[in-house]
Amino acid sequence: MIALKPILQAWLEEAEAQAKNKRRDPDAPSVLPAGEKKRKRTSIAAPEKRSLEAYFAVQPRPSGEKIAAIAEKLDLKKNVVRVWFCNQRQKQKRMKFAAQH
Repeated sequence: MIALKPILQAWLEEAEAQAKNKRRDPDAPSVLPAGEKKRKRTSIAAPEKRSLEAYFAVQPRPSGEKIAAIAEKLDLKKNVVRVWFCNQRQKQKRMKFAAQH
């Protein structure tokens, strides 16, 4: 472990220097692979949100096929719908936990 310390220290200093330079130079290479941009946050409109909430009330754990059908019906990406359901389950879990304490 002691032999690794100088290597890790050098790596850390280099990473910090690159991070400082990146703030100054927006054209510097990023951590993301070439050609990949960070995805914009999806905002779900009120009517779609109400539909998702109605689906969630009936089935909080829909199958992949059901998620795809919901996404197509609401004109959203499948991944957005999948993540929405995951987030709702987590929210429900938090609310349940908070109510117990």
